Amino acid sequence: MKVHLALAAVGLTAILLTTTQLAGETSPAAAPTTPSTVTPVEAPSSQAPPPPPPPRVYASSSDLPDGPEFPVSGAGTFHEVPGNGPVVGTGPLRTYAVEIENGITVDEQAFSAFVDATLGDPRGWTARGARSVRRVSGAASVRVRLTSQQTARDVCGYEIPVDVSCRDGNLVFLSAARWIRGAVAFLPDLNTYRTYMVNHEVGHAFGQGHQPCGVAGGPAPVMMQQTFSVSNDEIVRITNGVSQGAFIPQDGKVCAPNGWPYP
Repeated sequence: MKVHLALAAVGLTAILLTTTQLAGETSPAAAPTTPSTVTPVEAPSSQAPPPPPPPRVYASSSDLPDGPEFPVSGAGTFHEVPGNGPVVGTGPLRTYAVEIENGITVDEQAFSAFVDATLGDPRGWTARGARSVRRVSGAASVRVRLTSQQTARDVCGYEIPVDVSCRDGNLVFLSAARWIRGAVAFLPDLNTYRTYMVNHEVGHAFGQGHQPCGVAGGPAPVMMQQTFSVSNDEIVRITNGVSQGAFIPQDGKVCAPNGWPYP
């Protein structure tokens, strides 16, 4: 009887040991602990971008405005931009050719097209039957030249230290510095200033002299020296006694910039 009890106890112990081992082998292993990665959310910046710099305040209306680069110097010789056009207007015919200084790089076709459009406009020198104009290649009454800054200074003078355009005989010299940058009185309207350049200097070639502002607040005469200013008083200060071929009164009159002989 004791033997039977001993055998029963041994069997029970074996069963218990087997069950415990099987349970340990079949239990899933504990998963390794991995720290979670949290992407921090940046708070929106409370710093506003710096404001743009204020626009330049020019000391004088005759200052050359800020802007793109322009041809500073060239060869001092010129080549023609070929082109012929119809007669525009009904008065006595004046022909013109378009030229570019050698050694400078510009859009020659765009320049010549602008000259054509300006001289052919009904607000221009052909208005009221005064004259007609025609673009030609070769011999011409007037030659309109786009000129580097230094050549313009050499031809037009720099006694008054301002970049200007000018007319010498039948040659019209348009300063590239002004063609690219414009003039303070016209800012930001570069096209109207270019119109003024062409009409003012060709006007000299057509026998027109300088004029002052006549009607305060009205359009400036195209023969007013608007590159200097549209104020009679300021022109007097800038020219400082250097003759401009016309009497400019110190009368406080200020005109609106204008590029046309007959606006």
